[in-house]
Amino acid sequence: MIEQQIQQLKSALQELVNAIMNSGEPVTEELEVMLVQAMEHVATRIQQLRQQENEEEPVEGLPPAGGQPSNLTEAMPSSNIEGFAYDDKTGKLLVRFLGGHPNRNGPIYGYQGVPPEIFEIFRKGAIPAKTNGKNKWGKWWQGKYPSMGAAMNHLIKAGGYPYQRLS
Repeated sequence: MIEQQIQQLKSALQELVNAIMNSGEPVTEELEVMLVQAMEHVATRIQQLRQQENEEEPVEGLPPAGGQPSNLTEAMPSSNIEGFAYDDKTGKLLVRFLGGHPNRNGPIYGYQGVPPEIFEIFRKGAIPAKTNGKNKWGKWWQGKYPSMGAAMNHLIKAGGYPYQRLS
């Protein structure tokens, strides 16, 4: 299982670099810094997973939620994510996904141990979309930038952070 998570991290990083290189957009200094931070994060996360594997201790899950969080920041226009909240002291990220149309309030998931650098890249949706598609909330295309959904998939989900559905 840990080897699979490591492979997912490596693949996500490779896809991120490829997407940036293939976007045709100039690579700004800010994007360079974010890319370096993402690389450093992947290296650190792989090291943590290897250590976890050696210790053979399961990563603790998130504690059960005590109600609906009211401090969610509304995401930039997204066909996937309604809002999010982040605690930089604990690295806990809450994400509310869009619900069934026309209701917006979808499920909330909590992700544990997300570093501030990764959250900043996620918050900005700084990963271009790699697919084309549409749903009830909007449409996206390959190379769409910014993309909250792509950032969620490439940084948070592929990052292998422990998560729990909270609502």
